[in-house]
Amino acid sequence: MSNSLDMEFLSAALITQGEHKFYTLTMPIDVIVRCCSPNPRAEDPQDGFQRSLDVNRAESIASYVRDGGVIPSSIILSAQITSGFEYKSRNKTIGFNPHVSSFLIIDGQHRVYGFRKLMESGFGEKLRIPVVIFTDLTPVQEARIFIDVNTLQRPVPKELLLDIKRLAETENEEEILLDCLFSFFEEEPDSYLFDKLSRFEKKKNKISKVTFYEAFKPLLRSFEVSNVKRLYSMVNAFLKAAHDVVTNGGIAFDDVITKPTVFKIMTAHCKAVISIIAENDPGLTTKISEHKKFLQRSIASNFDNILTAKSYLKEVENLDRRLLRSKMKI
Repeated sequence: MSNSLDMEFLSAALITQGEHKFYTLTMPIDVIVRCCSPNPRAEDPQDGFQRSLDVNRAESIASYVRDGGVIPSSIILSAQITSGFEYKSRNKTIGFNPHVSSFLIIDGQHRVYGFRKLMESGFGEKLRIPVVIFTDLTPVQEARIFIDVNTLQRPVPKELLLDIKRLAETENEEEILLDCLFSFFEEEPDSYLFDKLSRFEKKKNKISKVTFYEAFKPLLRSFEVSNVKRLYSMVNAFLKAAHDVVTNGGIAFDDVITKPTVFKIMTAHCKAVISIIAENDPGLTTKISEHKKFLQRSIASNFDNILTAKSYLKEVENLDRRLLRSKMKI
């Protein structure tokens, strides 16, 4: 039996759910580093279930904490026999041996590894992290809890994260412009994409914010846009012209423009069309009729290729080449 003088004691709350008992508490990061270890699958293929450690990810966590970031989610541990784990109900305290093999990390190995990197760098701030400790688990139960934690948790949609970045005021300059452009297409009554966009999640027959950003980033960089409303007006005219050209060819453009590949191809091709119009007369870049004149040459008889394209970049090259050839004949 362990000498109580050598044990670590921390306040904790006992929780019972079904057949399991576990304890919730906060643990200093130096204690976490000293008493917890993962069970990497690569090192123990027979019984291990943890993913191999990603050093870069752990370094990112260390930098994030060092810069003042917070980690409110709990690390989930399983007390091992070597921990000598005990619970004193009278004062609601747990005791354990402060040894590296005392706790198996069920979830949070990269956070723990990040804390270790912090400690090795001389980080001296006394931080405490939420922890959940299970006791008396068999290896099978540990593996099942690991599976539950990593399959039942649903990740936050990327679309929602983009919008939360706006609320948190952590957007970079490019993201601010993209959000402004998205808002124009989302809200303006004359927008061709009105009611075709989804800001917070992926939806059938809608263009998600992630797809929108991916499509418009190259356009922003190519035109070095500072006037987002101007870009909106040019692209909106292009899309309305494309609608007329494609619909006259017997294809419902409204139905296919929300397909991610089609949307990316058309947005990328927009760059070539706007550039040619601007060379002749910048004042015509918002005229639907002017866009139609060039789209008749590039997509009128070739839109089926866009619908079946597997590589949007290759198809954009084909469209741009076709457009430039027709320009040379003028």
